[in-house]
Amino acid sequence: MYSFASVSSRVSVLVAFWAVILFFVLLRPLMNYFASRKDEKNDKLKEIKKESMDSFGKAKRNFLLSLKDAKTTWKKDINFKKLPLIMIIGNEGAGKSAFINYSNIEFPLSDSLDTYKKIHQSTTNFNLYVSKFGALLDTEGIHFAQESLYQPTATEELPEDDVEKNRDYLLKKGVWNEFLHFLKRNDFNSRLSGAVLIIDTKKFLEGTQEYFDELIRYMVKRINDCEKHLGIKFPIYVVFSKLDLIDGMGDYFKLFNEDVANKALGINLDSNFTAQTLETELKGLSDSLFKHLMSKNSISHMLEDKKRSYLFLKQLENFFVLVKDFVTKLSSQNALKNTSVINGVYFVSAYQENIPINYLTNTICDKYSIKKPLLRAVNNYSKQSYFVKSFLKEIAFKANVTKFGAQNRFIKFINFALVAALCVGVYFGSSYILNIKNTKEQIAANNVDKISNYLDNKKYKDLTATQKIELLNLLKQSLNDYPRIFSGDTKFEYITLDTSYKGFAPVKALYYDLSADFFKNTVLTEMENILKTESDPDKLIKAFYMYDSLFDKNYTNVDLFKIWIAANWDKFEKYGVAKDEFLAHIEAILNAKNLSISADQSAQSAANTKLTPVQRAKRLYSILEFISFKDEKSFYDIKKEVENLNQVVQEKEAFNPFNRIYTKENLRDFLAKLSSNIDETAGIESWLMDTNSSLKDISSNEKKELSIAVVELYLQNYADKWNQILRAIEPNEFATKKEVIDELEILSKRENPLNSLIKLTNQNTNLNDENLLKYIYSLGFASSEIKRVFTDFSTKFTNYHALNSDGSLDLISNDVTNVYKKVSDYNFEMLQSSDDKIVYAINGIKNENDPFIVLNNDAKKLPDELNEYYQKLSKLAWKQVENGASSLLATAYKDDVLDDFESLIKPYYPFNENSAKSVSIEEFKRFFGKDGTWNSFYDKYLKQILSKTGSGYKVRPKYAKELRFNKSFLENIAYIDRISNLMLDSNDELKLNYNLKAVDLSANFSHINIGYGNNSLAYDHTIPSNLLVSSKSFDISTQFKFNAVSNAGSDKKEISFDGEWGWYKLLKASNFSSIGVSTLNFDGKKESYFGFEVTPNGGELLELMNIIPTIDLPRKMLY
Repeated sequence: MYSFASVSSRVSVLVAFWAVILFFVLLRPLMNYFASRKDEKNDKLKEIKKESMDSFGKAKRNFLLSLKDAKTTWKKDINFKKLPLIMIIGNEGAGKSAFINYSNIEFPLSDSLDTYKKIHQSTTNFNLYVSKFGALLDTEGIHFAQESLYQPTATEELPEDDVEKNRDYLLKKGVWNEFLHFLKRNDFNSRLSGAVLIIDTKKFLEGTQEYFDELIRYMVKRINDCEKHLGIKFPIYVVFSKLDLIDGMGDYFKLFNEDVANKALGINLDSNFTAQTLETELKGLSDSLFKHLMSKNSISHMLEDKKRSYLFLKQLENFFVLVKDFVTKLSSQNALKNTSVINGVYFVSAYQENIPINYLTNTICDKYSIKKPLLRAVNNYSKQSYFVKSFLKEIAFKANVTKFGAQNRFIKFINFALVAALCVGVYFGSSYILNIKNTKEQIAANNVDKISNYLDNKKYKDLTATQKIELLNLLKQSLNDYPRIFSGDTKFEYITLDTSYKGFAPVKALYYDLSADFFKNTVLTEMENILKTESDPDKLIKAFYMYDSLFDKNYTNVDLFKIWIAANWDKFEKYGVAKDEFLAHIEAILNAKNLSISADQSAQSAANTKLTPVQRAKRLYSILEFISFKDEKSFYDIKKEVENLNQVVQEKEAFNPFNRIYTKENLRDFLAKLSSNIDETAGIESWLMDTNSSLKDISSNEKKELSIAVVELYLQNYADKWNQILRAIEPNEFATKKEVIDELEILSKRENPLNSLIKLTNQNTNLNDENLLKYIYSLGFASSEIKRVFTDFSTKFTNYHALNSDGSLDLISNDVTNVYKKVSDYNFEMLQSSDDKIVYAINGIKNENDPFIVLNNDAKKLPDELNEYYQKLSKLAWKQVENGASSLLATAYKDDVLDDFESLIKPYYPFNENSAKSVSIEEFKRFFGKDGTWNSFYDKYLKQILSKTGSGYKVRPKYAKELRFNKSFLENIAYIDRISNLMLDSNDELKLNYNLKAVDLSANFSHINIGYGNNSLAYDHTIPSNLLVSSKSFDISTQFKFNAVSNAGSDKKEISFDGEWGWYKLLKASNFSSIGVSTLNFDGKKESYFGFEVTPNGGELLELMNIIPTIDLPRKMLY
């Protein structure tokens, strides 16, 4: 169930993996081996190679002895892993061995090697010297200049072409390569810390330009060999030996103390030094030596010694000039091929055994042809090593640590990082493989659990259709984790470790079996039901064709079947499966081999019976149209042809992609292929109806008549399709103001989606085209019949075709532009007053030149579908005006009415009975009066909207749908109106009066005096008295007093109702009754009271007392 699940798969992958590796590893050796078998001279080359290996084998043995001796001698005093290794190279006789042997550095030697190395004869192979400070590799001079052994006679000649002639060169070259190979693989593995080029001073001074060039060439080549084989770069030192051969050296250095021999004589160089810097450094060294001579002038007493010392310095100056030119050229040539750089130039004298030469005298003699003086032996044999020890110990051995240590550490770090990365890669690669294994196992386990849990205590035969689909989905989901199981692609499955899909082959088989069962109980069932019940011939014959094609692979078309399912999706929605998923199941089933299903003959017979009476032309055309669907390119998507159509037209089914044959572009192709398509369709129809009647059996005239009939049906469907599109155009009913205005803005442009749709319709429906008709005539159709049917077709769209020339579309776009500006100005223009906007919306449009009127009138001149579209658009736009008016009206209500009520009326008495302050009568009149705040607002804005009735205010039917008034608002404005009518006359003067008739007084009082202003009455339990209370007689200073006096005259009770609302306060303070006696209690005691009657207007007063405290205008007038 997972990668490498079987032993065979594991073995196969391992064998393939190692076979590839071995092929690439052994490819070149095998090629070389077979090539060598065919070449006789390879035998000689093998002999040379064997001899070179034997020769270097001795050197390697000596290396190991030197290492052993060093380890035995130094033991733990040195770290061999960090010991620097310096290679000494140079021409034969340059003094390399003497440079090492007389360096005053201790090198432990075995008895077998001691004598040989101490006698500084020329090295004939390679020698290793190991000290505490570093190791030296002495090389044979001929290896340095091995190319000198190769003397070709032609430019195309190679050394291997003549083995005998070039034997020495090939042998030395082989030994040199073995040496480099050894350095790469043993104790000093790629640890070369530097190279010292030893140059014989005498030969250098006497050498020609050819000598210099060869020296440079050999040096560059040897450094390149080392870099290429060892993969490292290292410092290079140029050392001029045998400095004592310059006459006067011994005399000059006698001026120094003995320790000068252990110093270094030379200069260090930067990696990017120039000829100028080199000259400066050498000049500085020369000046320093000269100054030292001058400072020691008093020490030497012999003129001859002084002359010789001075002569040495002058020769040295000339020597430095040659050194500068040589080193500069060496550096530039070396930089072309190598990365290692020259680190310094030094001068040494390992021992003094030769007779010095006066190079100045010799040069002058040579120039002027003078006989050279005889060489005179001078006692210059100091037997002392000058400048070697310090150079090696303090410069060469330490350079690796100081300058190149970081580089080598970096290389080691890189190597370590690569190894670590490889290990990490192997780790993560292994982890990835194991994770894949575990993941695949977990996925398989999860899928098994899902299926097992779903089928727990269930039997497949008892599952409903929906449950079967759920089970199929579970199986499909399980198989979707293994794409190869369906694709059948087995490429790279072992390399990518993707073989676990093989374990799910039984699941795949089960999935196909259950899918087939599902297909029988869903698709086949629905199709058979259609065959038995469908009465529409077009739908019936398509279903019949698809049904019968399931049982004859010659007619099975999976893509066409999926199109039929999608077109009849309403029949399959009840199974609760997503369309795409359902179609995927169907495709998988139809593509499966050996689909086990059987046909229902009764359903086939029913369909055949219903289709037999249908005209053959109708049957043929239904099939022909259906099979014209080849793929997605067969569909014409009008929404792609008309950009942004959904911005101005509602989404409807008519705008869905339809058959491309119903376009003028494809009409030509349809008619051109009509004859062959009818033949094909007739074959399908004959097979379907089981009539065996092909078109071969009918005459040509009958076939032409059949073709014309098919064309007529085609054009009928063609016209129906475009009529459906035209009938479906309807403006979007956007909810927000911005969306409606954006829609108007789009339609206001001459080039807009709706106009584009109309133009596209005209383009596809104007078939009365001479060029088109000529083309159709050329296809063999009868001209009279074709002319008739195409003319009849185009006539159906004549009113739309006229729009192309009469400018109606431009006119209506201009009308929409004006409406767009009107709506935009109404909603966003600040120059027009809000009052005017509200009045415009409420009173309606009365100006015939208003953009809305003009749009409606011009729209009536358009075809019915467009007229209806623009009438609806006008209503949508006007609705935004009404919505804007609603917003403005709500704002006006707040500003003009609500704010005044909230701040000037509501907080004060009598509207707030707990307030100590009262509303002044003038404020009351200004709000409730006939010309007051409320009535002015009503007359200005609401008179057209609201009607007054006996039960209050009602919204007029015209505005009931658009303006939804707050119920509380309607109730409260009715209260306002009632208060105004009860208290104020037509001149907004207080009109409310009543007679206060004293009828009773408690027995503890002898009489009571009542009065306000100049009006008063007295009551003493005898005759009832009347007092006229007039509301307009009350002002701020008025006091409405009630003074009751006891029988003894010692106790008096007084109640006073002050201010403009005193008359109202009395009624509120008493137990007022609109009929009968009202009582006013003194000190809140029932036994101390005054009884009175109020006539007339008792009912009005009671109503007023009930309304005033409850009135409370809502914050929102409209919902």
